[in-house]
Amino acid sequence: MVTTDKGTYSEGPAGPPAGPSLVPGGAARLTLIGVTVALLAQTLRYSLPVFVELSVGTALAVALPVALVPFLAPVLRPLLGPRVLTALGIGGLLLSRLVAQGLGPVLDLAVVATALGLLALPALYESARGLSGVGFAIAATAGLAVDTSLRMLFGTWDAAWQSGPAAWAVCLVLVGVGVAALVRELSSGVVPPPGISWRDAMGAAALGPFLALQVLVLSSPAFVASSGWLSLTMAHLAVLAGQALALAFLASGLAVRAVPGGVCVLGGTVLGLCAGAVAGTYALEGRIVIFAIVPAQVLAAWLLAVACRAPLRRAGDGGPIWRVDVGAALGGFALLAILVPYTLNPAHPLPFPNNALSACAGILIGLLASIAASRGGPLPARAPQRAVAALGACLVLAVPTAVFAMSGGEARSDTGETRLRVVSYNIRQAMHDGKLDPERVAVEIEAQKANVVALQDVGRGATASGTADLGVWLSRRLDMALVWGPAADSQYGNAILTSLKVESSGGGRVFSGEQIRGYLWARLRTGDGTVDVWTTRLAPGEEKAAHRRAELSELVRAWSRAPRTIVAGDMGVALDGAGLEPLNGTGLRRAAGALDSGSQGVFCTDDLVFSKAVSPRDGMVAVTAEAG
Repeated sequence: MVTTDKGTYSEGPAGPPAGPSLVPGGAARLTLIGVTVALLAQTLRYSLPVFVELSVGTALAVALPVALVPFLAPVLRPLLGPRVLTALGIGGLLLSRLVAQGLGPVLDLAVVATALGLLALPALYESARGLSGVGFAIAATAGLAVDTSLRMLFGTWDAAWQSGPAAWAVCLVLVGVGVAALVRELSSGVVPPPGISWRDAMGAAALGPFLALQVLVLSSPAFVASSGWLSLTMAHLAVLAGQALALAFLASGLAVRAVPGGVCVLGGTVLGLCAGAVAGTYALEGRIVIFAIVPAQVLAAWLLAVACRAPLRRAGDGGPIWRVDVGAALGGFALLAILVPYTLNPAHPLPFPNNALSACAGILIGLLASIAASRGGPLPARAPQRAVAALGACLVLAVPTAVFAMSGGEARSDTGETRLRVVSYNIRQAMHDGKLDPERVAVEIEAQKANVVALQDVGRGATASGTADLGVWLSRRLDMALVWGPAADSQYGNAILTSLKVESSGGGRVFSGEQIRGYLWARLRTGDGTVDVWTTRLAPGEEKAAHRRAELSELVRAWSRAPRTIVAGDMGVALDGAGLEPLNGTGLRRAAGALDSGSQGVFCTDDLVFSKAVSPRDGMVAVTAEAG
């Protein structure tokens, strides 16, 4: 028998140490961590789009006090006690999620819920004391895996935005399980806190950047679908594969055996490179994304396990336990410092590539893990059977994806149509009155009986739209084929939905000095030939005329004045405004009445005839076109 500051180990008859349990306090503690992490991820996803509705100054002014809320934990602990801290943080998060389901994620609730979610970070370490870092990381990863799978039932449109019975059922089950686990935790005996050094406490900060990476990239099927050029079904299976491998590696007991700090720095660097390479304005695209996402899942979970060992230990010498609260609060601050600027970037470009934010998250996890790598904390026994069980459990999480895949059929194909009903619509990330509502967008499009829809400001995994895949959701809802083109990054761009056969498509991106914009085209088969449809979103505002000229010049050059062409999109200014000269000088004709549609414009070549354009709502114009 050997006793150290890292725990107690006994040699079994076969030689390997048996080690302490992964979950010393029982399954309820594991459940509490998983549910808390899942609900915090949900809270961040529904809160970030609400912040985007504000001006940059207001958004940052609101986000900064919220990011400072977890620093109240070191004050609340001595005043109210650790149990009250746990009840306030985790209990408040559970209550706010229930209220959000009933009221919707309005601004005030989003601010309060995010603040409570960040306060739950130090509370989580309090309730998890004595658990191994591996057990903590298993619970966090499993909670995110369950949350991601449940989102697939709604096509990645979070249940928090919806009011139907299925959304309520998901909310009530998660909150109910969390409340039961919290009650069990609060009724159990208090684990005496150890003395802890600042070095040990800093490992608690790793959960913040870990969650930032999960929300942005690692647990986002829409992100993988748009960046990896995959169907949403295949994208979730790739995400699930990464989560399953991470859980298997952690559960095997191999994750934290004699880890040097330098190895953690190397792991964090690789994780940062993977995240920065696939997330941001200058990200890689294509199937290579899968080869970055899957190992990044394993690396992130492993580094979290290493970092959390020291803050969770039950014995040790050092200073007061509130140092862990400060460490966790710093992680919460880093969480918002990464997510809020990244979310604001498409509308308000940063002075540096936003890839740096995702990369910094990965590197930060590695640095924090390296600090705690050689410190104390219980080590689980090697248990290959646990790894097999973890992989098997993840097979169950593929069921929602199977349901999603079977619920959608082939898009309809109007092969004999000769008349085109074209709608151009800036959906503004499907946000209406502070609420993500793609159903409203679908109803407005349906009312126009369109067979070609040119969309702008479409999110596919963008945090500004709650990381929902709006392109795929609208495509399935309207029974139309989706053609997608990125703009500011791979999660934010333009789309064409159509019931006509798509013969070919393409697009491009333009940096005009303001930010990266995109254009997209699709060649559609009609009953009397083909028609090329183009769409774009130009720089907004009278003062950006030079940017619009550069963006349109690139589009016109790519178009090469091909016949039977329609160009539609948000031109950024009224259609008689400055900066549209490259388009007006091509001979394209504007649909009659389009001047009444604000910045939305629809243009066509002389071999097509337009009816009068109508603008049923702000940001939308509809017109009928046929051969001249």
